[in-house]
Amino acid sequence: MGKPRILIVHELWWPRGRGGVLATHLITEMLAKNGFEIRVVTGVRDYEAISGVDFIYEPRLRAGSKLRLWLNTYMLCREGWFKRLIEWADVVYVPRYIYPLIPIAKALGKRVVVHLHDYQPTSYTAVIFYNDRFKSDFKRTFHYELHQHGLAKALITTPLTPINKLAREWASQADVVVCVSNRQREIVEKAMPEIKNKLVVIYNPPPKTPLINKELPDEKTLLYLGGSSFIKGFHIVLKAINEVSKRHRDLKVIITEVKNIPGQNYIVYENLPYEEVVKLHARAYGLLFPSICEEPLPYAIIESMLLGTIPIASRVGGIPEIIKGSPAEEYLFTPGDISEFIDRIEKLLSQPKNNIIDVGMKLREHVLRLLNEESIESKFVNLFKSLLN
Repeated sequence: MGKPRILIVHELWWPRGRGGVLATHLITEMLAKNGFEIRVVTGVRDYEAISGVDFIYEPRLRAGSKLRLWLNTYMLCREGWFKRLIEWADVVYVPRYIYPLIPIAKALGKRVVVHLHDYQPTSYTAVIFYNDRFKSDFKRTFHYELHQHGLAKALITTPLTPINKLAREWASQADVVVCVSNRQREIVEKAMPEIKNKLVVIYNPPPKTPLINKELPDEKTLLYLGGSSFIKGFHIVLKAINEVSKRHRDLKVIITEVKNIPGQNYIVYENLPYEEVVKLHARAYGLLFPSICEEPLPYAIIESMLLGTIPIASRVGGIPEIIKGSPAEEYLFTPGDISEFIDRIEKLLSQPKNNIIDVGMKLREHVLRLLNEESIESKFVNLFKSLLN
């Protein structure tokens, strides 16, 4: 028998995209290193190559909307060259939104792995809010779009919500559905009890972040990487910093992916490469992460801990799992509670520099133990091999 063969179809590829895209890149490296023969079809032309992995650029996978992406995927599956790729594979791996591929692959007798880095099968926007009590996905979509993109987008997008039932149906046909945290699995299982026995939890591999030399400036500097996103808590950051800066005139907040913010307390970067974001941690006292949604396993928190930056994070999703047992537990707060958020910021700013640096080193050691690369690699290799038996 030859090498096990995996087909990965992903509309994005690293360095385009965020945490889930980076995780897919790292997992693909692990599988390639362990003797799997892998072919990747992606909508990104300037992808970061992986030794031994064949990449195929397909521009139709970079559709402007989810509906267009699904239509394009359906048409792609009808083309001979793409169908031959599916026939070539032993396992088809779907790490994002190419769900129309699943029933086609199953019809051809292939095993399918779906990897959830969000909540797409259960939510049209792929988002579940903290303490989510929406009685329908329709209402959740309208709430999300209204606050994230405005009324016009909410009115245009919300009527499309029912098509997400297709995503649920497609995902339920997979052989295995990988969740990235126990909290994510709990939410998905409650919403989709029909796939309970297909769900497995495997943490994402740790990103390859360097050990940086922390040099904290006299100016107390905090870092926020969520842009102007409502669900990432941008509005909460602005309210909190407005209060904290009254007592800390020397406070600076570095914010990325935002054009401009009035006020002397902010240092704004509209576009910043990943490598430059890593460098910002060298002078950051803490990371602000006031998300109001159930973050499955945010890489921003993991990277922060690896880089010795204390995260001040809301108690949502997989965050408590990552932080449990580390000094960062003291800086968790109730999502949306601005007074608690301010209290945690004040607590951090009151610490001496050497204490902050010492805590940062402990956080790095903690997350490296939790996200043991060899253990995670073994779990992914065994998962894919088990599907070949």
